[in-house]
This record gives sequence, structure tokens and C-alpha cells, in this order.
Amino acid sequence: MSKKQFDELGDDELRRACIRPVADAVRGKSMAVKSEALARLNRSEKALFMYSAWYDHAKHSPMELYCWSAHVLSQPGYADGVRNALRFFGAESMHGILEELRLLLDVHVVRQGRDLSEVTFKDLELDDQLGLKVEDCFRRFQTGDRDSLRRVAQYIRANADDFISFLPEGGVDMKDLLLAIPELQDGMKLEAIQKGYSGDSKYTAYDRHGQAVYVLRTYALEEEARKQQEFRVLEQLREQKVKCSLPIAMGRLEELGLGYMLLSYIEGGDAIDELPALSVSRQYEIGLQAGAELRKINRIEAPPPIEPWENRVLAKYRRYREGYEQSGVKVAFEEKLLAFIEANLGLLKGRPNRLQHDDFHTGNLIVKDGRLSGVIDVNRFDWGDPVHEFLKAGFFSVEASIPFAVGQIDGYYGEGELEDSFWALYSLYIALTILSSIVWILRVRPEELEDMLNRVNKVWEDHDGFERLVPKWYSGYKR
Repeated sequence: MSKKQFDELGDDELRRACIRPVADAVRGKSMAVKSEALARLNRSEKALFMYSAWYDHAKHSPMELYCWSAHVLSQPGYADGVRNALRFFGAESMHGILEELRLLLDVHVVRQGRDLSEVTFKDLELDDQLGLKVEDCFRRFQTGDRDSLRRVAQYIRANADDFISFLPEGGVDMKDLLLAIPELQDGMKLEAIQKGYSGDSKYTAYDRHGQAVYVLRTYALEEEARKQQEFRVLEQLREQKVKCSLPIAMGRLEELGLGYMLLSYIEGGDAIDELPALSVSRQYEIGLQAGAELRKINRIEAPPPIEPWENRVLAKYRRYREGYEQSGVKVAFEEKLLAFIEANLGLLKGRPNRLQHDDFHTGNLIVKDGRLSGVIDVNRFDWGDPVHEFLKAGFFSVEASIPFAVGQIDGYYGEGELEDSFWALYSLYIALTILSSIVWILRVRPEELEDMLNRVNKVWEDHDGFERLVPKWYSGYKR
């Protein structure tokens, strides 16, 4: 980031910006992989990582504070790392709260013959005395978190070089990029790409004849580990013959404080813009093509260190449910939605861990001359259940083209009747997304909450309050 951006960030924004590259690199990985990543950090980065590992999971509610503290304390090395981090930043009040929780857990859990790994939020409902004590801890946690965040931010600002590689003042001149990147010689020109929500800076590279040939993405060096994974994923997609941007080159621009990735350019326009101008049959055909490409993506098995999909989804659900309950927003059908989710969480057991594009919708697909030209923006890739990929069809793509969304499913599974197991999982995932989308929009774009709630209500109506698993947009098109 630039020094100007650094100076403008608030205390917690600064903390999150500094920890994000490491958090992205280890999210969903095994403890062995996390330990290896932690060993590569300097002392300051390690303290920030351990502080954030406890704070970010515990801050939402008394239940989260209780359950996550138990999780931390159940692993002595983890617990020592968090304690050391709190002392490192002088967050003595937070350190005291963690110690108080340790004593409570010893009395109410360990001495009752239970293991800390067995702790759940229901403990607080079953033990009123414990619940009141944890609520008191949480109140003091909330009082102390502003002071602890201030201390953390003060340390970061005083020791910025431990955390941040600053971009040159005034940003990066495109001429400097052209001179520094070997593949962009010979009279090429760059044009900035303004659309999208990625933190990368993106450019279209044109040859001397004005022909677009590459997409250039630049990023902070702190994100290099995740970008190396992304580049490898693109190589795997090339091996599967997926129509997507091909990885050309990757490197470091030390003098500019940046890393870069060069990808092949895909000609055409965004499907979200192109589809409405095409016939219904052509929209459906492009959906079939998209489904076939997605199937190729989902062939790739996750590497061994990735945690089981069920564990990761359940952890996210707990976090988002707590976030929703603390948000102050309440959907009219909340009780029925949560009951549906709870009744179907068992469907997650044994689901596969395969490569996910994780943002597969009409905004990330390119269409040219009435055909799918390619898939873009793989940077949000993840590992998990392929069925999860289709929730973006019901949440977003149907707004641009129902025939496309139907075609995407048919192109993936064939045009016969789908099994109930697909629709049950699809419905569970889109129900979970109702919760997460509300929490997410409040965090990043609260001014768009009304639009998101309209989308949520449409999903609810499409499923008749989840009395039906097959959404109306799909069954209606098939009639």
C-alpha cells in the first residue's frame, strides 16, 4: 500500500490490512501448514497474527468469546502464543480476561470430566452461573478492545517496516511497470482496468498494433504466497483445458515493492452485459458451455493439508450466525430459515474437497460472438464441494439471465432430471448465504443493505420459504 493509504487507515483497519496476506495464505489449511507459515514471520508479524487469531474469532458475542477461548486454551502452544502476543502489545486487560476464562473453563468444564474440545455455546444456556460470568467477561472485553486495538495500531505505526512494503509516493507509473517487466517490452502500452472488487491493480497490455494481448495484475509483496498458489491453480486449469486466462509469468518488482502476474487476455465482453441482447436459446447454450467449463475446474482434488469441507462450513456458519444475531438486522423469516439450516447441516458430512472458482457468475465470464469465450478472475479460488459453486447462479446470475443459469446446471450435470441430493445441498448453501450476505454487506458496503435484502427476499420466495428445494426460476423454465 502507499504511505498515504497507510496514514489514512483507522486502528482496526490498519491491523486487518497488515494481517490479511497471512490470513489469506493459511485460511482453511491444516495446523501443520499454519505452523510452517507462522515460523516464517518476524517477531512483530507473529505477535499480530496470534493476537488476531484470538481477537477476530472472539469479538462478536459472549458465545464466540467462550467457545473460541476454549479452542485456544485446548492447545497449549496456541494458548501460549496468544498470551505472548497480548503481552507483546501491552494488552494486559485482554490477557486478564483470557486468564479468567481459563479459570472458568477449569471449574465448569475440566473438573466436570469434560475436554475443552467438547465446549459448545449450549454450555451457557445450561449453566446460568457460567453464562452470567462469561457475559461479564465479554462486557469487559468490549471495553478493553478499543484500548488494545489502539496499542496494536500504535506499535504498527511505529514499526511499519516490520509489516508493510510501501509503494512509491504518487503510486506506480505505468512506464515503470513496462520497463521493469521483461514480457512487456517491445513498444507495449498499458491501460488501467477500473472495474472489480479485487485488491489487485489490473491493467490491459496492448502490443504496438493496439491489440490486447495480456492482463497484468500487480499486488503487494506480502500477498506473494497466496498469488503463487493462484498461479499454480491456473497452471492446473490449463492442464484441464479450461477456457480461462493462461498463466504467462510471475515475478517480483523489488524497487516498486510489488509482485506481478501476467495472464493471457480473453477477447469479448462480460456475460452480464452480453447475455440480455441474445436470444433465449443462445443464452441457454452459453449456460451449457459455462457448466461444462465449471465441471473441468471441479475435477481438481484439494491438496492434502486442506481441512475437511464440513469443518470449514460449520465454522463459517457459527461465525456468520453470531454476526447476524449481533447485526441488528432481522429478516421476517429468521426462525424458519435457521430451522431449515440446522435440520440440513448433516448433508455436509463426507462432501468432496475439490477446486472451486468460488465466484462463478455472469460477471466473471466472457462472451464473444454468441459463445462463451472464457472464465476470468480465479483469484478467489477455494477448495470444497462443487455444488457450492451453483449458489451464485441463484443469487446473482438469474438477475442477468435465467436461461443461462438453468443452462449452467444442465451443462454441468446433463439435461436429465437432477437428483434430490443436489437440490438439498444447493438449498442448504443458498440458505447459509442469506446469513453471510447480510453480515458481509454490513461490513463492506452498508449503504447497499436494502439491495441485498431485496435479493435475499427473492431467494426466499424462489424456494417458497424452503418448502421447495428446486427454485421456481429453474422449474419454471423447464416447464
